[in-house]
Amino acid sequence: MTVILTIINVLLLYAGIYWLLKEMAADDSKAVLLLTSAVVLFTAVGIFYYLMLISHQSFIRLQLFLLTINLGHIYFTGKFLAEELKRKPAEPAGLDSFWALSAVFFLTIYFVLYESKYGGWDAWAIWNLHARILYHPELWHNLFSDNIAYSHRDYPLMLPATIAFFWKGINSMSPFVPVTVSYGFLLIIPLLLYFSLLNEGHKLYAGLAMVIFVIDNNYKSIALSQCADTLLSLLILSTFIQYHGIKAFSTNRIYVLGFICASCAWVKNEGMAFCVLFTIGFLLINAKNRQALKKYLIGMLLPLLVVVSFKVLFAPANDLISAGNKQLFSLSAALSDSGRYVMILKFALNTLISSYMCAMIMVFVVFAFNRKIFLSLPFIIISILLGVYFIIYLITPYDLNWHLSTSLNRLFQQVYPAFIYLFLRSLKGVKWPYGLSKSSESTC
Repeated sequence: MTVILTIINVLLLYAGIYWLLKEMAADDSKAVLLLTSAVVLFTAVGIFYYLMLISHQSFIRLQLFLLTINLGHIYFTGKFLAEELKRKPAEPAGLDSFWALSAVFFLTIYFVLYESKYGGWDAWAIWNLHARILYHPELWHNLFSDNIAYSHRDYPLMLPATIAFFWKGINSMSPFVPVTVSYGFLLIIPLLLYFSLLNEGHKLYAGLAMVIFVIDNNYKSIALSQCADTLLSLLILSTFIQYHGIKAFSTNRIYVLGFICASCAWVKNEGMAFCVLFTIGFLLINAKNRQALKKYLIGMLLPLLVVVSFKVLFAPANDLISAGNKQLFSLSAALSDSGRYVMILKFALNTLISSYMCAMIMVFVVFAFNRKIFLSLPFIIISILLGVYFIIYLITPYDLNWHLSTSLNRLFQQVYPAFIYLFLRSLKGVKWPYGLSKSSESTC
């Protein structure tokens, strides 16, 4: 019974989110709407499960609550959903569909060959461990026990809460759930990037983006590690896609933008830094547009309240802060140690060359043909975010080489899909040599 009710609720919730996004972002293609709906659904499920935990409710009550919500939205969306079901499938889009299906095929082969049942170290020691604890609502406060201090108890709970939701739905802590989730992330990022660029008229670059992610083994290996970095990269990418989809700031898409940006903070602490930076940038740019600010802040409200409640009421201090306090780490000594600067920059350069060569090539290409794009809000935000990461490494109380080797590659992964998206869309209209382009229109 629980399984059936879970399936019904998830499908109806997905349909309601799709309808809502179609109302707010009508200029998006159906493919982009379907993929974005999946992203919002994943976020919403994790939020609902967390609210169940802190309100001391049972899972069946959560299901009944979701059923009530779904019945309510069906009252308003029933006609729309009926028309969607009756509508005949659209004609195949030729090469557009072919490239998408080909990417799914090759990525699925990689998934079958290389997916690990329990993921990487961070998966079984942090994310899936947290999900196993959250699976038992009556015991979820054990998440903050000193006995598992190694597992980053202050980390936000979107990924483990959503996994725990589906585990409760099937009455089993089956590894099939986190494996399926990692497979979904593996596919959604290149597909969302591809169809978003297509939707914006960047057909050639959409195909190039798809090829990049299909052949990028570093991206694929991290995506299948069952960690939260790929989920965060998906939400950061979605934030910029929604930002560039705003044609006029009176559009209701800003609600979606605020919700997705704030959801980044519910994934990882790094997502909180991104959310703060993007929000500051958005508020500064639209300081005189009260309507835009109002919609953005309303969109942020639910995930932001969830994050604040978790951090203030439940989560212990961040391990970097607590470790620094215990070890009386000297900030002035770290800032004045030139060797630390050299080590971080050298390690970062080696990581970029070995794992992110495509991104480096695009940086040089864009710098040569459309360097003004580096002054746009998205690039400024990402640059500052990387600067924040640099400072954290600089003052970390842990062994610097260990800290870099265990995290830097994943930190780059968090912004990598967004980088590819932003670079490729900035190339539209670039006047290439040998007459490859007829226009020099900038998309900044």
